Amino acid sequence: MSGALIRIAAMALKELRVVLLDRRVLTTLVISPVIQLILFGFATTLEVRNIDLGMVNRDTGVASERFVAAVAAVANVRSIHPYPNEAALVEAIEQRKVLGGLLIPPDLSARVERQDPAEIGLLLDGRRINAAQIVSGYVGEIAAQTGATLRSDGAPAAPQIAVRHWYNANLEFRWFTLPGMITLITTVLVLSVSVQAIARERESGTWDELMALPMRHWEILAGKCVPAFCVGLFNGGLYVAIIPLVSDVPFNGSLGLMLLAIASFSLAVTAIGLSISTLAQNQQQAFLGGFLVIVPMMLLSGYASPVDSMPAWLQPAARIDPLSHMLVVCHGLFLKAMPATMVFEQIWPMLAVAGVALILAVGLLKWRSE
Repeated sequence: MSGALIRIAAMALKELRVVLLDRRVLTTLVISPVIQLILFGFATTLEVRNIDLGMVNRDTGVASERFVAAVAAVANVRSIHPYPNEAALVEAIEQRKVLGGLLIPPDLSARVERQDPAEIGLLLDGRRINAAQIVSGYVGEIAAQTGATLRSDGAPAAPQIAVRHWYNANLEFRWFTLPGMITLITTVLVLSVSVQAIARERESGTWDELMALPMRHWEILAGKCVPAFCVGLFNGGLYVAIIPLVSDVPFNGSLGLMLLAIASFSLAVTAIGLSISTLAQNQQQAFLGGFLVIVPMMLLSGYASPVDSMPAWLQPAARIDPLSHMLVVCHGLFLKAMPATMVFEQIWPMLAVAGVALILAVGLLKWRSE
């Protein structure tokens, strides 16, 4: 064996021993891929499950009964909520209580009996574009099958579905993706800054000087929060201004509420990054720790697949993900004028995550400085 190959083999063995003896690196290389495999397998799906639908049924005949029974029998439909009128149904869609609603006219059964053309209205929440498209296909297929069974001669004259999509009439995909990208890009930027804040001190040899400063631990972390927080607030606000200029995506909400939500979200992500940074020994570990966190956060946010379609045991983790709340705010303020009360319902969980993460970062900093 030549000298070059001997040196390469020795370096390879040395690196392998370093990796296998470092528990933190081993955790990142082994446990992280397992977690991501589970999340990719369960959280990301194009199938829409646990569908909640509303219904305004003005027909009491056989056709409407069979149609509603057929919809309720679909395995992916969790519940059908009756509403007295279309206004109540629209309010339920706006409050995200249901994904969509059926509008059954009073003459449906009579038209089917006479073999005349008939329509069943379907209102869908266009803010959730993927789920709306799939549910539209589900209902259309059920209507065709129900219509075929009701025809005595077996003619395929099914009730026609008249579909309307609230807040995104043409189901423009960029109306969904562009507001969502505010959250995703801001997350990457804020984490990339905050995870290096404390780790950089250790790697550059200024850790002792930092600990010798006449400042409390929480004061040090408060100062470290500022750069990442400002990066998130500036970039998030910039994207909100740019998106309506470069596309046809409307911004219908309050700019003040949007900036408040971005500030709360940036604080939550910054706090998570500081917790990682206080635990990391160097910037490489901090970067790997940020990657370990950012992938699950994005998968659980509901951007790739609806949170309601995830397994029940995974949904609580998605509910505490700051990205999931910020996505609701972004889509709500861009596509419709989401009221302040609903915005604050999404802001306080982000502030709670920020508080818990900051307390954890202070505790870790005290522990590492002892």
